[in-house]
Amino acid sequence: MVYISTSQASDICGVARTTITKWIDQGLLKAFVTPGGHRKIRKEYLRDFMKTYNINSHKRERQKKCILVVDDNSDDVRVIEAAFLPASDKYEVHSASGGFQAIYKIGDIKPDIVILDLVMPDMDGFKVCERIKNDPNTKHIKIIAVTAYYDKEKETKAYECGADAVFQKPLDLKNLVKKILEFSRVGNWSSGRVVKNSVVDR
Repeated sequence: MVYISTSQASDICGVARTTITKWIDQGLLKAFVTPGGHRKIRKEYLRDFMKTYNINSHKRERQKKCILVVDDNSDDVRVIEAAFLPASDKYEVHSASGGFQAIYKIGDIKPDIVILDLVMPDMDGFKVCERIKNDPNTKHIKIIAVTAYYDKEKETKAYECGADAVFQKPLDLKNLVKKILEFSRVGNWSSGRVVKNSVVDR
């Protein structure tokens, strides 16, 4: 008996994870909830559901790299979005204004890279970073932590929580884009450490 997650089901059906959740809540797709609150679906139930509703099985092939910017400062978000406008054919940029919204969006859009502010009012960036890296479904996501209140202690804690790079605000966009390009290359994923406003290899 094989069970799959809602994220895996969304990949198979080619729809958003929230759509799978909606189908479950509507009683269209059978699933059960684990003690930890995660929905699990038996593979044969998904296969029967897809046959009933004529859904073809396929993996979504996303051509663009997906970046999620998590920051409660809308001005900082707009600056990063503007930096990637010239490369909109290769990158799509989404945003979340807080930690809880970020966790929800990560499950839905499945970003390749998260630019994560460490200081936020609801769930701080350290907790978000840990949630991402401790989940087998999201631990592959590259995290670039950013902060306007940099000190060595925050940098060390960010890496302990799983960050792949740390940047200090105001952001050096040239170096930020360089790091994202580096992370975007298959088989060339490396970590960085902060040096004033830029990142160098650890």
